[in-house]
Amino acid sequence: MEFKHTHARSLAALLLGCVLMACSSDDSGVTNGTVNDIDGDGIPDIVDNCPTIANPDQLPDDCSVDSADDKDGDGIVDSEDNCPTVSNPSQVDSDDDGVGDACPDADSDGVLDADDNCPAVSNPDQANSDNDSLGDACDDDADNDGLDDSVDNCPYTPNAQQEDSDLNGVGDACENDQDNDGVVNELDNCPSIPNADQADRDSDGAGDLCDDTDGDSIVDALDNCPDASNPNQQDLDSDGIGDVCDTDDDGDSVADDADNCPLVANSDQLDSDSDGIGDACESDQDGDGVIDDIDNCVADANADQADQDDDGRGDVCDDSDGDGILDSIDNCPAVANPGQADADSDGQGDACDLDDDNDGVNDNLDNCPFTANPDQADTDNDGQGDACSDFDNDMVADSIDNCRETPNTDQADQDGDGAGDVCDDSDADGVLDAFDNCPTVANSSQIDTDNDGIGDACDTDDDGDGVDDSADNCPLVDN
Repeated sequence: MEFKHTHARSLAALLLGCVLMACSSDDSGVTNGTVNDIDGDGIPDIVDNCPTIANPDQLPDDCSVDSADDKDGDGIVDSEDNCPTVSNPSQVDSDDDGVGDACPDADSDGVLDADDNCPAVSNPDQANSDNDSLGDACDDDADNDGLDDSVDNCPYTPNAQQEDSDLNGVGDACENDQDNDGVVNELDNCPSIPNADQADRDSDGAGDLCDDTDGDSIVDALDNCPDASNPNQQDLDSDGIGDVCDTDDDGDSVADDADNCPLVANSDQLDSDSDGIGDACESDQDGDGVIDDIDNCVADANADQADQDDDGRGDVCDDSDGDGILDSIDNCPAVANPGQADADSDGQGDACDLDDDNDGVNDNLDNCPFTANPDQADTDNDGQGDACSDFDNDMVADSIDNCRETPNTDQADQDGDGAGDVCDDSDADGVLDAFDNCPTVANSSQIDTDNDGIGDACDTDDDGDGVDDSADNCPLVDN
């Protein structure tokens, strides 16, 4: 008991001395005025018989440590050792970070340099995607695929080919939706080709956009016959269904097995020679001895193949001027003239005849282009030949006009004297026949009692009462 008291007094004296001296960090067991007590048992380390194992009663047997609990053999159990793999019985920790100075950790990531896969770069998680000796944080090629991480579109997933289906900068190998169609790769039936609708016509698990059911190297979504191989995709009638699977190749609404021209549209199924082959695909359907392939009128016989305008279409089926008259019978095949007018009846229509009246004077010089007048006489020098001059513009040439100075297209001449009514006064009463209510009976007064348009001088019932004047007791008064 005396020993214990003496020991306690010694400790007290020592503590007081350290405090008074304001001891700094050295072997005295005091750091910056604080007494060191690593094991926290209330006994300063400098006098503690077991500084790393709490034993306030200071019994000698308290210091024994099992080697299994003290890997570095520094007398401090690993659970309390600030450097459990490096012997440091002093447990000095200058920066108070919980890691003893004896344990180097250059990047301060809590992983000792000896165990750190990136000792100079902080990486507490020690991630190492390619399982080499370098952690991802300091590995220029973290996935070990031969591409520097700075250019690798999947830096932590090996993908040397750098496939990027949706061109979004993230490689397919590490993208959850590589085609960017809104369907994650795990559920996408075409993970590398966008197909948000996930169409799969044959329900084989492969989407139409990346499936080729018939093996013709054309994916079903673009194949016009997805169930029948047809690499050339021939589609005669352009209906979107390939010929190899189309029951009406020419699209004429007649099924191929009943069509007399299955590859040439001919809904009328005409077969002029009744040979079972439709005219539309017959080698010489018009029977003119010229096969259809070179016949310039395949449906109209024309053995001579005449084609005056050299347009590749024979005259018998061509209407070069578009006037509705075939060239073969058109009197002006190159000039539209649906009326086929031919003033001189020479077989050449006026529209293309240089001399319409056939008087030997070309129309551009003829003062009467539609009336033959080889002498070109023009008495009044008005530029219009006498033969077709029309002074009164009534569309009747002066040479035959019965009233040259008064328009009278109808040429009326009731008295047949050769002078038209509009310019004749048959009864010489001073009133032209055309306006005279009694053109053959002189009546300059033009009295017409009953206003029936017939002058009294020639009216047999002047009062218009239905009684002839010769028997009317009042011939001028209606009674």
